[in-house]
Amino acid sequence: MIAQNQLKKPSNWQDFEKLCKLLWGEIWTCEDTIKRHGCQGRNQHGVGVFSYVEKYGGYCDIQCKGKDDYANAQLTEGEIDTEIEKALGFEPELKLLIFATTANKDAYAVL
Repeated sequence: MIAQNQLKKPSNWQDFEKLCKLLWGEIWTCEDTIKRHGCQGRNQHGVGVFSYVEKYGGYCDIQCKGKDDYANAQLTEGEIDTEIEKALGFEPELKLLIFATTANKDAYAVL
């Protein structure tokens, strides 16, 4: 049974990325400037969805990581480290980097 406040996962990573763009566009009040970075198969330099955010005085990014239910895939520390390393080379410099994932809750995940 699904809890009343639990949403179903988007069916694919593209929809998850679009959802993150809409959500953080509202949170950061930058609906008109937030954008998805890059194209599938191209180097995104550790940046997925980003915008200039007045509150932080610079560019902020959400790295969207869709994980599949069938294999119970999790976001790993190695993936996070790799994406952070890539994001450090992004121009303009990021003030904030957020990871969003569709991975299932895992009591053993250490992030």
